[in-house]
Amino acid sequence: MQIKRIFIKSFGVFLSSAFLISFFSSFLYAVYDDSFLQQAIKIAEAREPKLVVAYEQIQLAEMRAIRAARAFFPQVLLQHTASKGTTAMAATAGNFSKDEYNSEEYGVRAMQTIYEGFRTKGSYKYETMMVDAARFNYTKTREELITRVKLAYYEYLTLNQEYKALTKAYAIVENLFIKIRNEYKAKAISDLDMTEAENFKDKVADMLSAARINLSFSVKKLVETVGIQSLDDINAKTPDELTDDVAEINFTLQDLLSFILTNNLDVQTARVQKQMADMKIRINRSRIIPKFYVEGFYGKSGEAFTQEPLELTTAWTVALRMSWGLWGNSLEASYNNEHTDPSTIVDASKRIDTASYDIKLALLDDLGYFVDAKESRVGYNQTTGDYVEVLKVRRLETEKAYNDYLNSLNSARTLRKEMILRERKLALMKRRNDLYEIPTVSLMEESWKYAEAISSYARVIYQNHASVTEMERLTLMPLR
Repeated sequence: MQIKRIFIKSFGVFLSSAFLISFFSSFLYAVYDDSFLQQAIKIAEAREPKLVVAYEQIQLAEMRAIRAARAFFPQVLLQHTASKGTTAMAATAGNFSKDEYNSEEYGVRAMQTIYEGFRTKGSYKYETMMVDAARFNYTKTREELITRVKLAYYEYLTLNQEYKALTKAYAIVENLFIKIRNEYKAKAISDLDMTEAENFKDKVADMLSAARINLSFSVKKLVETVGIQSLDDINAKTPDELTDDVAEINFTLQDLLSFILTNNLDVQTARVQKQMADMKIRINRSRIIPKFYVEGFYGKSGEAFTQEPLELTTAWTVALRMSWGLWGNSLEASYNNEHTDPSTIVDASKRIDTASYDIKLALLDDLGYFVDAKESRVGYNQTTGDYVEVLKVRRLETEKAYNDYLNSLNSARTLRKEMILRERKLALMKRRNDLYEIPTVSLMEESWKYAEAISSYARVIYQNHASVTEMERLTLMPLR
């Protein structure tokens, strides 16, 4: 009967220890199926003002691109002009007669660029790159928010499991301390053993207190990150059952480094900025290419004295213009041809058919060309350097996160084995303690070591999730 009682007690301790391990170690490796996390992310996205601003920046960039595309089409103006006045005409020597007159003109005026090198096309491409940059910025803002939510969630979930596990461990230590105290009252142990037992109990109590404080702060951090009043605002529960092992990711380090080049948002943004700087250089160079555009008007025009009916006749104007930036100088030339069908007119000097030429050469009026050329070249060199630097830094960050993942993975598995080992050792020592083969203070020491293993395992689990989350942020790939 004595052996049977000892076996039952030992088996109870074993089950209690096994419960602690299984309760703590089956962590969130189906996090993308975790309804709590998914709801938290959705709420955070809906309440994040930076996302609203980033989306409005996309809309603004798209409007700017539409404005740039408008330059490919003619500028059309519907025009109507009417006037009424008085004219003085010589009647006799030294005398003038005043007569009122009316004039009116209406029609369509249009201007269309014929050729201007790369300026219009380059400006449009530049604005479309701004759209890409704005979209990258939106995605980056969203991914950074998701990363903050996930890290806060993992921290809360880890600390919550740690606190529950340490609560169980402290209950064991507290029961053992009661036994130690009874032994001390019975003069079965020394003052040193009692002091040592109190020290072990205080250590586990301090670990439990720290876990409680950290858990409370993690809840506040998660609530602030998501933007809710309390965790009750999320209509879902955190996982209670934890898996037995830490899942591995499905990619190698070389795979992750290749994703940096194609997926990383900072790298993509730096690449777009480099392309935009190159586009500025091409646009500035196109200023030395002549720009040709045509402007014309077609409509009706006429004027007459008020005592005569106003008859409008056909009038049209065609103007061919050229502007040319000559390395700091500017040349403008134009050819105009105006035609108006004969009609009753007030002004005797009015022409019905006119052709005119105009050429202007301005010296050193475009020194901004040299400034813009230098500025665009400096900007290109800077963005090229930034792109190389960003790519280098993001690759190093990815490799560091991967190394942290490997280290935490190995440590988690080692600590997992240690927890199993200490679980078995606790059961064995409990049996021997019941047979008075080992002192209770030694059992308390082993319980304290087991509690330490729980805390270490908790920290390693969080480090593992934090490193994987960081790699997912850098590569934009679901890794497990």
